[in-house]
Amino acid sequence: MISVLVDPVHSELGFKVLRIGNFPEIRIDYKKFPDGETYVRLKSTINGKRIAYITTGYPQQDESIIRTLFITKTLKELGAKEVIVVYAYFPYARQDKRFLEGEAISARIVAEAIINAGADELITIDVHAEEVYEGLPFKNITTEEIWAEFVKKYEEPFLIAPDKGRMDFIKRIAERAGLREDYIAFQKKRDLVTGKIVGHEPIDKEKFMELLRNKKTAVLIDDIISTGGTAASVIKELRGKFKGKIVAGFTHGLFLPGSIEKLLEAGADEIIATDTVKNNFSSISVAKLIADYLRRR
Repeated sequence: MISVLVDPVHSELGFKVLRIGNFPEIRIDYKKFPDGETYVRLKSTINGKRIAYITTGYPQQDESIIRTLFITKTLKELGAKEVIVVYAYFPYARQDKRFLEGEAISARIVAEAIINAGADELITIDVHAEEVYEGLPFKNITTEEIWAEFVKKYEEPFLIAPDKGRMDFIKRIAERAGLREDYIAFQKKRDLVTGKIVGHEPIDKEKFMELLRNKKTAVLIDDIISTGGTAASVIKELRGKFKGKIVAGFTHGLFLPGSIEKLLEAGADEIIATDTVKNNFSSISVAKLIADYLRRR
C-alpha cells in the first residue's frame, strides 16, 4: 500500500487525500533557517515503502521546488521503494516551448530535476501542455469528470473554451455532462489595420448566437487564471449579448491582484476554482481524483 507524505507548507489538499484514501501517513519536520534556507527531516520509517508526496506549486514556487527536491532525494536515500511526487499545480509549466531564441523551457527543466532527484513518477492536474513531458514518467490527471458533474447543477448550460487550445478539453466535459454539441470556443480578435489584439470572438458566430438564444447559463472553464485578462475579455464579449447567468471556472486559481475585479466588471456572476491552489473560490476538490489514482497503482 502507498503511504502519503503531506507537504508541510501546502498541507490542506494532502490531508484531504489522506482522509479519503485512508493512507498511512509519513511524518516530517520542516523549518526555515534565519537566512531563509530550508530544513527537512523525515520522522517515519522509509525503507521499503511506496510513498506519494503531495504538494502544490503556488505560492512561493521556488521554495516549493527546493522543498520537493530535498524530500524526494532524501526519501530515496532512506530506502523508499518508490517515490511518487504529486504536484497538484505544477510550477513553471506555462513556459512549455522556446518562444524566443535563448529561452529556458522551464516546464521540462523542473520536471527533469524532480525525476533526477529520485521521483519514479511525477503526477499533476490539468497541466498546461502535456506534450512537453513526453518520454518522462509523467502523468496528467484531468478534471473533466468533476467539471462535468459541476455543470449539471445549472439550468440549461453551455460551455465555453476561452481559446482554441482548450477546445478538446471543453468538448470532453460536454460529452461527459450529456451536453452533446452545447459548447463553443473563442479566439483572439485583432485590429485589421494594426494587427493588435483587441478582444476575443467566438470561432463559430452562428453557433454562438444559437446557444445564446436557447441556453440560460454560460460556463467558461479554463485550466488556469493568473491576471484574468483572457477570461475577462471573453466574458465581456459574452455579456454584451447574453442575459443569462455567466459562471467562470478554473482548475488552478492563482488570482493575481486585480484578476477578480476584472472578471466581475466584465460580467461574471459566479467564480469557482478547484483546490489545487488554496483560494477563496476553491470549492471543488481534486482530492478524490488523486486518492483514486494512488489506490489503483
